[in-house]
Parts: sequence; structure tokens; C-alpha cells
Amino acid sequence: MIKRTLDTIELAIKVICRVFIVVIVAILFYAVVMRYVFHRPPSWSIELGRFLFIWMVIFTAVLVTREQSHMQITFLVNLLPKRLRFLWLTFSRVLMLGFCWLMIQQGLVIYPIVASAASPCLGISMGWWYLSIPVGGLLMGVYILETIVKSIIDHVKMNSSEEKCIC
Repeated sequence: MIKRTLDTIELAIKVICRVFIVVIVAILFYAVVMRYVFHRPPSWSIELGRFLFIWMVIFTAVLVTREQSHMQITFLVNLLPKRLRFLWLTFSRVLMLGFCWLMIQQGLVIYPIVASAASPCLGISMGWWYLSIPVGGLLMGVYILETIVKSIIDHVKMNSSEEKCIC
């Protein structure tokens, strides 16, 4: 049930990112044509493109977190014995979880401050821009927690199967 929900959220984020990239490209294409062909650049295009780009970056960070495909140097970690490797990876994931908590906490602190300000061209609340920080922190935290739980379950299963083989 939980895995299905997390998979659905991941799929929704992927769709949103695809839509955002298409819209960003279309907006920027429109802005270039309007600027260089008609000499009437739309003032809103860069602002909307930036808004979508910020959210897309946060969402892709969430996807990378779920896939565990962020950049990492693993050759030293892979040299560690299995138990020590498990402890090190769990420790690093807990640190990542702490960073996500910091993103949520500080994002919620800054949100009320910026929510009353409006963006210059579109006139939308700047809170929508800054809301990406706690939302991204929450989603990344959920996926990191999922990874920690999976690794603990896998570690327990592996240890119990090794004990059965020894007997």
C-alpha cells in the first residue's frame, strides 16, 4: 500500500517535470520569437520560466533521491565489510534526513515572510516560489525514509538467511 502510494507520487512528479520542461521550452521559444522577430518581448516569460524551472529542479532532486542516483563516490564504501557498510550508509541517510528536516523547517519559516510579496510581472505570491523548499524537503525525506526502511529489512533478511546456512 505505501509502496504503491510512493510509486504513484513518483509517477506524478515525473509527469509534472515533463510538462514543465515542455512549457519552459515553449515559453522561451515564444519569448525569443517575440523579441527578435516582433521586437516586443513579453515581460512575463522569463519570470514564468524561472518559476517552473525552480519547481522542476526540486522535483528532479526528489526523483534522484528516490532512485538513489545522486553523485557519490562509492569505491571506499564498497571496500568496507557488509555490516560496517550498512552502518555507514544508514548513518549517511540519517544525515540526509536531517538536512531534509532543515529544508522543511527553514522553508516554513521563510514562507510567511515572502508570501505577502508579489512577483513583479505575474503578480503571483512569491510564496509559491519558496514553497518548493519545504515541499521538496518533505518528499525527499519520505523517499530517504523509504530507503532506510528497505535497507534495514534487507539487512535483517540477509543476516537471518546467513544464520540458517551456518546451522
